[in-house]
Amino acid sequence: MADLRAKALEHTATARQIAEKAQAEGRNFTASEKAAYDDAMTTAKRHADALRTMRDDDDVTAQAKALAAQIADPTGSTTSGGLQGRIGLSGKSGRELGRTLAKTMVPEGKKELAPTGTVVTAASLLPEIQELGHPSNRLLEILPTFISATPTFEALVQRVRENNAAPVAEGELKPTSVLGLEKIEARLEVIAHLSEPVPHYWLADNRSLEAFVNNELIRGLYDAAEAQVLTGDGTRPNLHGILTTSGLQVQAFTDNVARSVRAAITKLETAGHEDNHVIVLRPEDWEAAETARADGSGVLEAVANVTERATRSLWGVPVVVSTALPVGTGLVMDREEVSVHWDGQVAVRWSEVGDDFERNHTRARVESRFECVVADPTGVARVATAATP
Repeated sequence: MADLRAKALEHTATARQIAEKAQAEGRNFTASEKAAYDDAMTTAKRHADALRTMRDDDDVTAQAKALAAQIADPTGSTTSGGLQGRIGLSGKSGRELGRTLAKTMVPEGKKELAPTGTVVTAASLLPEIQELGHPSNRLLEILPTFISATPTFEALVQRVRENNAAPVAEGELKPTSVLGLEKIEARLEVIAHLSEPVPHYWLADNRSLEAFVNNELIRGLYDAAEAQVLTGDGTRPNLHGILTTSGLQVQAFTDNVARSVRAAITKLETAGHEDNHVIVLRPEDWEAAETARADGSGVLEAVANVTERATRSLWGVPVVVSTALPVGTGLVMDREEVSVHWDGQVAVRWSEVGDDFERNHTRARVESRFECVVADPTGVARVATAATP
């Protein structure tokens, strides 16, 4: 119990720190902060529910023991005589005794699910759900995020740039440079999904299950949003993804992943994007970059030693690992040139659909609205992480 309480307090403290930081700065949550806040609160609730379940189980056990003692000897004496004789002394029929036991086995505040007179034994689901692992998609945590007050909005993007600045003789016309600004109309698109039908009794018997389902669906929502930010083709209801934006710089594969990425950084710097870089790679490409060794010496080329793995940086630039990227593709970009817009909320609702009521099922729906804007395509380089066959 102490361990569950400590975990609940730890995640609650994390959520409070995020909220207090945003409040102190007089702003709303960013997308990454909202995701971290939701995750911390959901996890804290799950641990708290598990703690309450254990306490309720202890209360039920204590009540059952007390009732068993009362059944064995309602007068408080230690005289033997067996259960049958004691029932006669208490004046309770078998049905009345069963009803008393059934009521005792149901924790206070929970609906008595068993028919009157039925004895319910404790065979509850484990409070801690044994969940699968999650890919570490975290691009949304580092991109600038803006909350849109309306589902449609306008944005200025720069598609081309032509610098014609030059010396000018007195009285001559000055050259005109092309800034390439274009006003676009963007629209938030809905990303959503439902849970499978969940039996009502599962939710009644395990207080952690609702939080678990919510958490899984929210994670899935952000994974889908990240995939759309990277690869959406712009055809409604898809987002305008980074990789499908026209005008991106392209870096062909060189000797290995690490050197291909380095060449892409040079292209960004040449175009005037000298800092705020971020690298996005698939897990297998990050492994290849991290373990690449220089010819001849065999020394690790991209990192000083293997113990620096946790920093996830390449050529001094932070690396984000995402399974949403197409195979053989990486990205190097100026993070200030790519922004994510959303409606500022993740809606979670439980309801019955179709014949769920007749089947005693319910399910959850999670949704939000997003869009991606690439302000300057020259600030993004698409990198080939493998030689073309």
